[in-house]
Amino acid sequence: MSDQARISSIDSLERFRGHLIQYIGHAGSALEEMVSEVRHTRTWLDTDRVQHWGNQFKKCKKQLEQAEQELYSATLTDPKASHALQKMAVLKAERAMVEVEEKLRALKQWRLQFDQRTQPLVQQLDRMFSHLGQQLPRGVQSLGESIKALQDYAESQRPMTKAPEPSPGPDPAP
Repeated sequence: MSDQARISSIDSLERFRGHLIQYIGHAGSALEEMVSEVRHTRTWLDTDRVQHWGNQFKKCKKQLEQAEQELYSATLTDPKASHALQKMAVLKAERAMVEVEEKLRALKQWRLQFDQRTQPLVQQLDRMFSHLGQQLPRGVQSLGESIKALQDYAESQRPMTKAPEPSPGPDPAP
């Protein structure tokens, strides 16, 4: 057996190190985007949807009150008439109100379930962030040190080339 290592391609290690550095950057961006999407969705549920369905509730409540007032006024004006149109308007407003209330209940459930469903996944992302931010950079540094050591070793194992001896020139006069 030989006491010497055969080093054939340090360039491959250098390319791998470069790809690892690129991977760290791309993976970090992807993880940040995922966390951002989770936050964005949470904000959307907590603000946009709550505000939207709250406004819809107020609107439907106002329409129901108006339809009931019109039915009441019509009944006072002509107690013997059927007032079918006003009764249909009240029923329509009541159905809309029930639908909005169902949406608000569903939204409340989504908000409660959102954290329960996303929290374990976000914790996994946090572990990946830690790995990307600590372990992989250490690997890049270790690869760099290994490459340097291999380069030094390869340099020390190259056969020494003799420096050209000075050519004899004219003898200096004694």
